[in-house]
Amino acid sequence: MRLISRLLALALVGALPACVAGLPPGGIAALDGTYEGEMRRSAGPPMNCPASFRIRMTVARGEVHGEVFDPRQPDVPADRFAAFGEADGRMVNTLRVGGMTFGVRGRFGDTRFVGSADGQVCGLSVNAARRP
Repeated sequence: MRLISRLLALALVGALPACVAGLPPGGIAALDGTYEGEMRRSAGPPMNCPASFRIRMTVARGEVHGEVFDPRQPDVPADRFAAFGEADGRMVNTLRVGGMTFGVRGRFGDTRFVGSADGQVCGLSVNAARRP
């Protein structure tokens, strides 16, 4: 039993740097900027789930304001959302785009946001790079 406890403690200590890596010096305030990228289909049938959406997020003082564009409907205004970034760079939010609702989870790092958006039928991977 003691061996298992020691192995578990070593595993947790070894995982700690991976949990906090990615946040730049200056903490959440250093994440301020605009992130642009795509939400790409990772799960769900192609006939029900779009291949991709474009996403743009602006971060200022921990507040996140985003827009999601449906390329199938270029004349329709972007769907907008607002969220808060956590002190470690994580963001959890719900957004609606293309008539579908998604739970978005991910993390802002020094140069990008990486996460996922999961709906009832579709799953999307989210990847947005910070603009210079």
